[in-house]
Amino acid sequence: MVWPVLRPLLIALLLFGPLARAAFADGPIVASFQSVLGNFDVLLNPVAAPISVANFTGYANRGAYDTTLIHRSTTGKPFSIQIVQGGGFELIGNSITPILTDPPIPLEAGVANTRGTLAMARANDPNSATSQWYFNVTSNPGLDFNYTVFGRVLGAGISVVDAIGKVLVYDASEILGPTFTELPLFANTLQAQNLVLINSVRVEPFAITNFTRSGNTAELRWQALSTNTPIRVERSTVLSGPWTAIATNLISGSFTDTNAPSGSAFYRLITEP
Repeated sequence: MVWPVLRPLLIALLLFGPLARAAFADGPIVASFQSVLGNFDVLLNPVAAPISVANFTGYANRGAYDTTLIHRSTTGKPFSIQIVQGGGFELIGNSITPILTDPPIPLEAGVANTRGTLAMARANDPNSATSQWYFNVTSNPGLDFNYTVFGRVLGAGISVVDAIGKVLVYDASEILGPTFTELPLFANTLQAQNLVLINSVRVEPFAITNFTRSGNTAELRWQALSTNTPIRVERSTVLSGPWTAIATNLISGSFTDTNAPSGSAFYRLITEP
């Protein structure tokens, strides 16, 4: 996958011979977020920020981000940066507790803090990022070159980030400490049901996982994404195209082509706008 992701996300499945053997292309890395306001996917950028992507993946895939909260939102300040921040605190029972962190990682600044991007949060030291991250709800050029942007929300998933950004913010610092001066809550009481929770985050390659063929019927299966990232399947008889869309708006993680060509063919998956 080539950055920046102004291009669609795609992965190609190369089929050779009379559709008898399949060669699977390596897929781009996607973080799947499940939250109380909806699910969405983020395309990660290991080319621009390899250390940050590996760091985030480590936390996500060991469950460190499960049942964590968005503990900071600045969207109520129209002349400030517009971000929502998480990855630092988990809900255990009725207690909010800092998650255990790995050693800090170096700054990998370079990609702009445009709307919908995911970046590492940090303290004053540029090389102090650990587990916390933030989403840019709007473009925040004042953050450029000072924070590591390492991903971008895919498709309609930005609507979930916007919904998080619209939750009212309260000052809970007297109860929880100075970190919680901009805590988003669904109601003005500090109860678990009022927190904006991230239920889980998992990182996997977006890849075709299986291909079978019987006669003129070919079945493709891939790593399913959220309902906010529908997939289009395209087919061509040559790798250089032209490509023909044969299915759109798929969210199931599978598709059966009942009119597969008898010779060689190529399939690719592309995220819908």
